[in-house]
Amino acid sequence: MLGERSSGTNFIKRLLGRNTTLTPTEALGWKHGFPHAAAIPPDLALIACVRRADAWALSMHQKPWHTTPALQALEFGDFIRAEWDTIVDHPRYFEKTAPLSAVGQPLQHDRDPMTGARFANLFALRRAKLAGLLSYLQRDCTVILLRMEDAQTAPEMTLDALRAGLGLPLRDTNFAPVLKRLGSKFKPAIDARPATPRKMGAQGLKFMRAQLDLAQEAALGYIYD
Repeated sequence: MLGERSSGTNFIKRLLGRNTTLTPTEALGWKHGFPHAAAIPPDLALIACVRRADAWALSMHQKPWHTTPALQALEFGDFIRAEWDTIVDHPRYFEKTAPLSAVGQPLQHDRDPMTGARFANLFALRRAKLAGLLSYLQRDCTVILLRMEDAQTAPEMTLDALRAGLGLPLRDTNFAPVLKRLGSKFKPAIDARPATPRKMGAQGLKFMRAQLDLAQEAALGYIYD
């Protein structure tokens, strides 16, 4: 299960866990990072999760995992424009990917993998992470590209399409929906955080469109008019 934070990885993992015999693994490293595995086993299917940029950005502000306290304190409009800065904050989220002594250090999987620099803003991070995620389509491995919106609105159809794509037998049991809240509860690093707006305003949308790779987004079925 791969994809940026707030892109449905936990939901889809639970959906598959309740309705298939597929076994999840973290053998390829941190699921929210850039591709960095030495090799991909032939019996491993990568489920690559994506989500609309506007809804994703709002969710990232509501639950800004691993961001610095300074970033967590920003209003949404400033948050999406700020240089992206994250750290290894809680050991339990990185116990398989970072040593305990790394707590407080920069989260390297959120840096430009070629230069090591921080990304200029949230959408620069998105462009690069999506490019990395989509590169699996060229890596001679089994990949299922899955939109979070499809999995949420049509979970049974999504499961059937995934089974067909992987050559799995048809379902012979009743569908088991995902009903509970998923993932860990976000605990801010500051006492009080600004509220996240219900939707992105006109200025935010204008900035977002200027920052996104619109061709990349359109290829995923996301249009921002």
